[in-house]
Amino acid sequence: MQQILHNIKSFFSSFPLNKEFLYIENYIRLEDGIIDPIDFCKLSFDYYCVEEDSIKTFELDLPEYSKNHFGNYAEQSIPEEIIDENGILNYNLHLYGICKSCKKKQAEFLISVRSDKKFPTDRQRLYKVIDEETSVPIDVFENKQINVYLTKIAVFPEPKIKIEKYIQKYFDRETNNWYYKGIKSYNEGFGIGSYAYFRRIIEKELIKIFQEISLLPDADSKLNKLISEYKEKNQISTLYNDSFHLLPKSLQLLGENPLKLLYSLTSQGLHNLTEENCLENSDKIHKILDFVIKKIYEEKSELSSIREIIKSIKK
Repeated sequence: MQQILHNIKSFFSSFPLNKEFLYIENYIRLEDGIIDPIDFCKLSFDYYCVEEDSIKTFELDLPEYSKNHFGNYAEQSIPEEIIDENGILNYNLHLYGICKSCKKKQAEFLISVRSDKKFPTDRQRLYKVIDEETSVPIDVFENKQINVYLTKIAVFPEPKIKIEKYIQKYFDRETNNWYYKGIKSYNEGFGIGSYAYFRRIIEKELIKIFQEISLLPDADSKLNKLISEYKEKNQISTLYNDSFHLLPKSLQLLGENPLKLLYSLTSQGLHNLTEENCLENSDKIHKILDFVIKKIYEEKSELSSIREIIKSIKK
């Protein structure tokens, strides 16, 4: 059994509210990982600084009363109030986010920390002797497989949603509004709402995205023919199944057709999906869609720039 740590920095930077984040798999005492409230202090992560209107490195801190209280515990002990009556690690924690650039407190987080099983009440690294030459940590020997989860309960102020310029330029006002609302709903943990907005975007924009891609210099000319056939016969499956090798190389880098992925992610009925399913799908749609639009924007911008150079040479 091996302890696995997941990226806690991403939890504070971008993880949505009210969704459990698996932080530690197979907890083993005295290995890396934050358990005690005092250990959250000085943890750094990227976050939006209102003062400087950009993403900066932030550092976590505790309110003074919490810092003084939890700082008094012996290094090898677990504060008794963070273990509930069933022996489960289970507590809520108020944290400040301080920008390391402007030195100001810019964010506050209320999070919950909990384990899925009974939790050790000390930090001592106990070993089980197997033979004269071998011993293993008792947590490994007993194969307890304790996981630790974090959940964002609240964030103040509400995180600023920054839409990339290439997204704003590519979509019209209606689609940009849906895009904003999709991200906002995701950040607030409303998976069904977020998924509904992103599905609207894909239903409205995906064929247009295909057409834009067909105009890129690196796209195969047969892609235009495939789009025309779709318009005549309305056979959507042919368009997605036969277009991968016709896409520009930059969109083949994923090894999968990103447009087919977007279509399949939005083809499921809402009634078949849980809030958690919708959150996961929304995140995937957002990232793949952003990737595709960025590639289109970059290739069109590069082409436009070269044309301007050629135009200036011919003068």
